Amino acid sequence: MRIVLTAILCSFSIWASAQVPYNKENLQKQNAQLKKEILQLSQALKKNQEGSKLNVEYVQNLSKKIDTQTKLVNNLSKEKRFIEDEIYLTQLEINKLSRELEVLKDDYKKILIKAYKNRSADNKLLFVLSSKSLSQAYRRVKYLEKYSDYQLAKAEEIIGKTSDIKKKKDQREKAKQDKEKVLTQQQLFSQSLEKERLEKERAVAEFRKNEDVIAAEINAKQAAQRQIDAQIKAIIEEEIRQAKLRAEKDKRDWDAARSANTVAAYNEYLKEHQKGDYVSAARRNIAIIQADAKAWNVARSNHTKSSYQLYLKEHPKGSFASTARTEIAKFEQLEREAEAERQRIIAQRKAEEEARLKAQKEEDQRKIAAARAEAEAKAKAEAEAKVVAKVPEKEKVVVADKPKPAENFDDKPDSGSLSGDFLANKGRLPWPVAKGRVVSHFGTNSHPILSNITTVNSGVDIATGKGSSARAVFEGTVTTVMAVPGGNKAVLVSHGSYFTVYTNLSSVNVSKGDKVGRGQLLGLIDTSPTGETVMNFQVWNGSTRQNPAQWIAGM
Repeated sequence: MRIVLTAILCSFSIWASAQVPYNKENLQKQNAQLKKEILQLSQALKKNQEGSKLNVEYVQNLSKKIDTQTKLVNNLSKEKRFIEDEIYLTQLEINKLSRELEVLKDDYKKILIKAYKNRSADNKLLFVLSSKSLSQAYRRVKYLEKYSDYQLAKAEEIIGKTSDIKKKKDQREKAKQDKEKVLTQQQLFSQSLEKERLEKERAVAEFRKNEDVIAAEINAKQAAQRQIDAQIKAIIEEEIRQAKLRAEKDKRDWDAARSANTVAAYNEYLKEHQKGDYVSAARRNIAIIQADAKAWNVARSNHTKSSYQLYLKEHPKGSFASTARTEIAKFEQLEREAEAERQRIIAQRKAEEEARLKAQKEEDQRKIAAARAEAEAKAKAEAEAKVVAKVPEKEKVVVADKPKPAENFDDKPDSGSLSGDFLANKGRLPWPVAKGRVVSHFGTNSHPILSNITTVNSGVDIATGKGSSARAVFEGTVTTVMAVPGGNKAVLVSHGSYFTVYTNLSSVNVSKGDKVGRGQLLGLIDTSPTGETVMNFQVWNGSTRQNPAQWIAGM
């Protein structure tokens, strides 16, 4: 029964020793991170205390610190239990090793007694010499050697087991020290936690005592914000109206330039509308006209049917297409006239040849008749003579093969490049500050401490560190830099039909009409007397407000 219990305890010890360090290590890492967060929150609270007592961020940081410390105290309790389990399991291991050591010592004692009784060299020699055969003597020698090695191994095993017990005891003592440290930390953080809770209650009480004053201040800020929003909307609507007028004039001037379809007309359009909607088309048409004129000059200088045909192939709707067709028609008329003349000459030569052949035939017939008459005369004279007339072979006419027309291959067009705009980056835009967090969301928000007070936000309020700057979330053009109530400023940036607004800036780095790139610094965010550095950020689609959280990545 004792052996079974020992085996169970050993198995549990091995399993627990494999599991505890992993969980304990993770818990210690988590506790280290919590301590770091508590230190950062303590530093933030120290800065908050330098301002007004009615500091919302101070109360929020207190709440976060309380939550973090509560979690840390709970984790320290878990860590203490882990250490206690470790001490218990280590003690089990020490007990197990001690029992094994006692068994080893007892065995070794018996070995030493036996060795003492047989310590004489004569006994060992007699043991070997009394062998009945050489083989038996060899085995007895080997036995004595192995027995000696066995004695040495047992001694080394006892030394090793003693060393293991010492290590386990040292490990147990270190665990006890770690437990004392954890207990001390737990007590300190528990005491601090109670102080933080009392401080939060005092801060919340201070807010409730000044609820009427706070409500009045919030109402004043809401009125000022509504005034800012109205100004922003009016500016955007005026920008949209001006953009519409510019677009209408742009279209009229483009239609006029396209109607004239000359380089001068297109250049006039480009001069008037350097950023117009049809700038690319105007430049493209200028290039087409210039290429058309160049190709026509080449065709005119060569003045051949093939050069005009090549011009038409490359510029089927070119300015000189009609003239090219006329010139080609002239060449084709000359070709037809030349062909008719050639056919007339061929016909004349054919008639002359036919007349010549006819005359030749008649002459040949006459000669044949004369020859026949002469032959007949000779036949009479020479009855046995025979006249054999030889007919010349006809000449073969060789017709040359017509040349095959050359093959033509069309050029393959290159693919165009892609580009993005403001809308294409929805949900992926960068934050308008380097570091920060949202403290008031888009739409209706409850006061973080006084729940019966609500506010309406046209954008999002982003809290950041003192001295931080607003950054453009996308490339665009500064539409206006406007003054807002309280002496601060707001920057409105146009991104086509979309606008972004950055308010509560104490100073700005840009002016109306400036081109800005993504991430460019627009101005310094103002820090209030209470120590809060908060920027209101808005997104508009035309004159319609948008939720910035749907546009900014991870907001």
